[in-house]
Amino acid sequence: MAKRCLIETCKREAETYCYHCSNDVCTKHYLEHKKWIQEQLHPLVDEINFIYDRFHHDDKNQTKSIPQYLINVYSQLDKWKTDCHHHIDIVYHRVQSQIENIVKSHQHEETQKTNHNLELLEKLRQQLKELLKEGDMTYRQLETMKRQLEELKKKEQDPIKYPDISIITQKLDVEKYVSVTSDVKHSIEKQQQQPRSPQKPSPNKNFIVHHRFIRWPSSGQTIEKCPMCSEIFPLSMTMADRTVHINDHLPD
Repeated sequence: MAKRCLIETCKREAETYCYHCSNDVCTKHYLEHKKWIQEQLHPLVDEINFIYDRFHHDDKNQTKSIPQYLINVYSQLDKWKTDCHHHIDIVYHRVQSQIENIVKSHQHEETQKTNHNLELLEKLRQQLKELLKEGDMTYRQLETMKRQLEELKKKEQDPIKYPDISIITQKLDVEKYVSVTSDVKHSIEKQQQQPRSPQKPSPNKNFIVHHRFIRWPSSGQTIEKCPMCSEIFPLSMTMADRTVHINDHLPD
């Protein structure tokens, strides 16, 4: 006995098995099911193309512009670098000034020696001029003037004693004064929980650059109290111990 189409209200004989509805159906209803399936492809294609274009557009935007969270991080890093360079420049110019003062002091001493020798020579010239004018020079006077002249010649030939200046420097281990921390997993989970919105993205606070930088006092100044806890340092406390105390407050 022939099977009937299992679609309600249909009295035709079943001619094929429809895997869509898992029933034996007639040719008419089978073709209707095929047509319905084909019609579902167009919305699916449109949705896939829409999502593809959105991803492609977002990727282009990320390529053209730097994300805000990176701008914030680089800005912190650049500021730290500028502060370090500024501090090094201050120390450099202070030491350079100390060297220049030593050089000026040495030059002043050499100038005084030269002026003193010129004064002695001028006296000898005046004495010799008077003796030549009088025409009455004794042997003792002649020997005295020769001896004084020899002493001046020795002083002239003496090598200049330059100040013994040396610079003691230490390599700066700057890596221990800057570190990078990130919480990418937490950031991704948070973004997945929040719905997509066209609002302007806020700066990512999960990327933080920690740095610590101690400004040393200028020449002649001391650190009277801790800038972190406001503790007043005792007079017997050395500058090195005060620096260690301040660094203990700062993040590693």
